[in-house]
This record gives sequence, C-alpha cells and structure tokens, in this order.
Amino acid sequence: MNKTNDNGGNIDSIYYRDGVNNSFSMRLLKRARMAMMNLFMEELSPGSTSSILDIGVSDDENDGANFLEKHYPWQHNITCVGLGDGKQVVSNYPKVHFKQIRAGERLPFDDQSFDIACSNAVIEHVGGPAQRTEFISEHLRVAKKVFIAFPNRWFPVEHHTGLPFLHYTPRLFRTLLNGTRYSYWTHPENMDFLDGRSIMKDWPKSGRSPAAIVNTGIPLGLFSSNCAVIVR
Repeated sequence: MNKTNDNGGNIDSIYYRDGVNNSFSMRLLKRARMAMMNLFMEELSPGSTSSILDIGVSDDENDGANFLEKHYPWQHNITCVGLGDGKQVVSNYPKVHFKQIRAGERLPFDDQSFDIACSNAVIEHVGGPAQRTEFISEHLRVAKKVFIAFPNRWFPVEHHTGLPFLHYTPRLFRTLLNGTRYSYWTHPENMDFLDGRSIMKDWPKSGRSPAAIVNTGIPLGLFSSNCAVIVR
C-alpha cells in the first residue's frame, strides 16, 4: 500500500531506503515476490476473465514494486487501490484501474464484487490486532477468494531494516533502534512482526477460514521470508 506516516511521508520510500538499499537486497526481494506471484497463480488459478483487487499498490516504482501489475497476464482485469494519488501507477500501468482510498475506511466496493482480493506486505502496517481483523474482513467481504502475503517474522533478516536476528526479540529491537535512523520501524502501529499463528489470532471470528497458510518467498522452511494466507 502507498502508506503514509504522520508527517505525510511515504512508508514505501522509507522501506526501500532502509530495507532494500542495494542490488543484492533488490535481487532477493524480486526472487521472493516472484515466488509469491507463482504461488498466487498456482493456488487461486485466475483466468482471463477473473477480476482482481490489489489492495495496497505503491507509488514508488522500481523492479520490486507492484509485482502483480508488472507480471499478471491480464492487466485490464486488475483494480488496485492505495493511499496515494496513483499518478505513477496509472502512468506505468495504463491498463489497470486505480482508486484512491483512505486508511481504515471501508473499501468502496460492493460485497463479493471481485473474484480475488490480494495484498502483499500491507497487513503488518495497518495498526494493531483490531485493524488487522478489519483489514482481513474487507478482503473477505469484497472477494470470493483471498490471498494475503506478508513478511515472516522468523526470517533471519528483518525486511524493513535489513538487520539480522534482532527482530526475534521485538522489545529489544524497539528499544535499541528507537532514536536511530530506523526509529520509524520501532513503533508497532507502523510495523508489527507477524507469522501464520499471529494472523490466525486476528482472523475475523465470523470470516471464512483459510484453506492454507503457506511459507513462501525465499524458501527456508519455517524461516522462509514470507507467509501467505489463502482463502478459496
């Protein structure tokens, strides 16, 4: 998502500054996102007429951003939403449909109006448990199938800072990095540490249950770089 901080800054810009700031980390990001793209195609089997909602498009354009818009074979069937004005998105991907939204508000779409709703690396930024539950609920409300991907907290390198292992102890991570160049990431309302178990704690009580929770991205078993929750 084109997320903004309290000063109006773009979280995606901060992420690419802190977490993906060299060619090696960009190669890893692209590899992880291609793995998630392949998983999306394999598990949900979208076709040439499937309508897709991408929740959280980025106005920051680079090789690793907006992977669905870059690689999905039927771009004209994608509707994407974000907090930014979308000018860069519309310019780079003229076949997709863009709509600007506001954080925390109900999505401007009818119930079950899409075949698939998906998001990648957004849910860890929406706030606390209540906000995550609402974010999941909106996926389930607007689409028949759902794909929610996010960084796995057990991957050895923390995604947003590029620092190894420290995030295994969130309290220590936040204490030691507060006041440094990484201070933004120490606030849980800006970025939280998630895995499949924590997502299930936040899952809506009345929502459809996931068909699978998959470790994906850079493949390291339980320590893989990403997780994806799939609802069919």
